[in-house]
Amino acid sequence: MGAVPNASMLRWQRDAHKALAGLLKLNDLPVVTWTIPVSGALVGDVDSLTSKPAEMRAAFDAWARQLGATVTPERTSSDGAIHLYGKFRLDVGYGVGGAIRATIHPPFDGGDEQ
Repeated sequence: MGAVPNASMLRWQRDAHKALAGLLKLNDLPVVTWTIPVSGALVGDVDSLTSKPAEMRAAFDAWARQLGATVTPERTSSDGAIHLYGKFRLDVGYGVGGAIRATIHPPFDGGDEQ
């Protein structure tokens, strides 16, 4: 299998951009960080700096429902962080695949997780 032509990667990114434009019109969902890598995937990351753990989980769940994401079982890493991940495919252009994800860290100061 040879290298992917530049024109194909640009088309994938344009399709992801169109899909993202549609998602950003949904005003009733929490704001997340979106990225579009060269593969044309659409990746949403729930904010961990300004959200409490319960808010992060709620944001992940809301987006996973909206996207019709297939959510994998959550996993907890050795440092106690909980990783949430769901993959989805949107019917835009040739199809846009992507993921919604969140990493919920335990409290650093022993504070409340809510």
